[in-house]
Amino acid sequence: MIRAEGDSHSIVIDPGPEDEGHLNVLGAKAETVGLILLTHHHPDHADGAHRFRQLTGAPIRAFDATACAGDVEPLVDGEIVSVDGVTPQIEVVHTPGHTADSACFFIWSGKPGASTLEGIVTGDTIAGRHTTMISETDGDLGQYMDTLRLLEERGRDVRLLPGHGPEGDDLSAYARKYIDRREHRLRQIREVQGRLGADVDLKTLIDEMYDDVDPVLRHAAEQSTRVALRYLAKQSAESAQ
Repeated sequence: MIRAEGDSHSIVIDPGPEDEGHLNVLGAKAETVGLILLTHHHPDHADGAHRFRQLTGAPIRAFDATACAGDVEPLVDGEIVSVDGVTPQIEVVHTPGHTADSACFFIWSGKPGASTLEGIVTGDTIAGRHTTMISETDGDLGQYMDTLRLLEERGRDVRLLPGHGPEGDDLSAYARKYIDRREHRLRQIREVQGRLGADVDLKTLIDEMYDDVDPVLRHAAEQSTRVALRYLAKQSAESAQ
């Protein structure tokens, strides 16, 4: 929820799941909602948006045009969002990787560039308490690495406002940890393939890489590895051209 003390309206980012009790509490805290923004389309962030619009009358904006509602256009990379009655302004940054429609919202205390960058809302791009899954359907590891480098550069000493987990004082440090972790996993894949062959099956590859993984996280490890393999195959094809 974005607003300054004394503002008559607020902006709500990612209302969350379609849970009536949750949305009623959110509406009471937000009071007069001028706009609903979505970082991406995943259910835990976006499923409650249309019901929240019914409760508040506020339009919904997202990069995914099908998620928008009201007389509005989809978000555009680099645009500045301002709402009457809300002092902070929001710089929209397209940050694909986790999903194709992922966005981060740079929260400025006033006019961007002429005020304080108070924090960056990252949705699931940087989750705060754990690494982020990349969607197999519309995610892309190459784009995600580019996004993390952008956030490392622009997020130095800027507050992290993640979709899950605690806030952080320096977003760039989180971005660097995410980059290092992804690069570590890519090195592991190359090392295992070097020992067992490029055609090593997925189960063996994961057993080698995640020898201490909790069985509950096995599916997540499989998805992450498939995404990484797709990324490496694309790199190999490009280098061969």
